[in-house]
Amino acid sequence: MGIGDKKFKTAYKDYSRVLNLAVKISRLGAGRHGQEDKVVWACILFTKLCVTGRSLKKLLDHDVSKEYKLDWDYSSAFSLTRNIMECYQTLFYLCFDDVPEEELKARKYLFNVYDYYSRTTFFSFFSELFDKKSENIEIEEFVLNQLKENSFFKTLTEQQQKSYLKGKNAFFISREEIEEKEGMRKDDFRYWYKFLSSNIHSYPMGFFRMIDGDRGTGVYSEVEERYNAMALELSTGYLIRGCLNMLNFFPDINEKMSPQEKQLLVI
Repeated sequence: MGIGDKKFKTAYKDYSRVLNLAVKISRLGAGRHGQEDKVVWACILFTKLCVTGRSLKKLLDHDVSKEYKLDWDYSSAFSLTRNIMECYQTLFYLCFDDVPEEELKARKYLFNVYDYYSRTTFFSFFSELFDKKSENIEIEEFVLNQLKENSFFKTLTEQQQKSYLKGKNAFFISREEIEEKEGMRKDDFRYWYKFLSSNIHSYPMGFFRMIDGDRGTGVYSEVEERYNAMALELSTGYLIRGCLNMLNFFPDINEKMSPQEKQLLVI
């Protein structure tokens, strides 16, 4: 069964079951801050994944046992779904991807560089508050040197190194490559990511023929129901992938799961 084949009621119930399990895994994996960095990041990012997942559930919590007419918003559902996709990809990139330790450190250092320049740009909008003091320059030098001295980073071409040191990229690899590392098709990801993004923003695909297409008016329609079911199915897939990887991180949690819960994670 492909994405878009499930009815909304079925997609919502399946999603809710997987989300409840994800929340359980998140709680059982919490508080392990004394372990290595990627374990801490996994706990934080998986929590974020679950929180966004619960927001999606609340948005789509229509009374499926009755006739429902109001408060349908596929665009917001698509936005939350894209957030779930992006959060999972960051989680995989920083925590679950099986790469050498030096490459993992380089990924962290690149995040620090990106974070520093992002914050600098943000605060520069408040010119009366922003002052590039000596301590800020020291921080800049520190995060840049961390990356420069990393052995993985040194294997990159000079052109690549210069580009990354500008702080405009948070990842060394693309989102498509992250998907491919888990055996997913690049083209499938590109299609769904573009489809979600086009309907999130007020670009032509998001509102041209909106009325004719019977969508985006806040009331129930077959298109709204189908689109929301798609959002649920996509999000379910990413939650399942997150759960499976978290269980690999924390095998002790497997002992606290019922056979029915384990069956939810069978892809």
